[in-house]
Amino acid sequence: MAKKILVPLAEGFEMIEALSVVDVFRRAGADVDLAAIGDILLVKSSHDVQVMADRLLVDCKEKNYDLIVLPGGIPGAENLKNSPVLAKLLRKQNDEGKLYGAICASPAVVLQHHGLLQGKKATCHPFFADQLSIQEKVGQSVVIDKNCVTGRGAGTSIEFALELVGLVLGEAKKKEVAKGMAINM
Repeated sequence: MAKKILVPLAEGFEMIEALSVVDVFRRAGADVDLAAIGDILLVKSSHDVQVMADRLLVDCKEKNYDLIVLPGGIPGAENLKNSPVLAKLLRKQNDEGKLYGAICASPAVVLQHHGLLQGKKATCHPFFADQLSIQEKVGQSVVIDKNCVTGRGAGTSIEFALELVGLVLGEAKKKEVAKGMAINM
C-alpha cells in the first residue's frame, strides 16, 4: 500500500519548497495530497505562480497520513498557521507519533506557534531563526528530531524532500530517486 503524504498549500506559499516535496514523493511512488487551504483549488504562490491543488484541506481532515509537510513562504506560512483544520491535523499527527515536517518560515511561524517544536531541535530560514526556542541546530540544512523534520529554505528543498523520502520509504528508495534526478548520494 502506498504511503500517504499531505502537502497543504496556502496563499503565498513558497513554490519550490512545496513542489519539490510533491515531485520527489511522487517519483518515489507515494500517494501525495496537495491540498488547498480555503475554498478554492487554485492557490497563488509568493511569487505569483498559480498552482492547482488536488483537493481542499477540509476534505482531508478525516484521512490518516504517514507524513504532513508544510512549505514556507510569506504570507503562506502565516496563512498555514491560521488554519484550524491544519492545526488539528498537525496535533493529531504529533500525538500519534507520526512524521511531520516544515521548511523555511513554517518551522518558526507554524510549528513553534502550535507547540509542535516543544523539546525538539529545528532549523528554519535565517530570518525566522530567532523565533525558535532551541537554537542549537538553526544553521543546518535539515534537522530530524524524533517525528519532526525541518528544513532551512528554498535552496535546501530537494535535500529536505529526499531526507523525508528516506524516513518514510527507506534509504534504498531515497537513493533510487536521487539517482534518477542525477543527484550523487
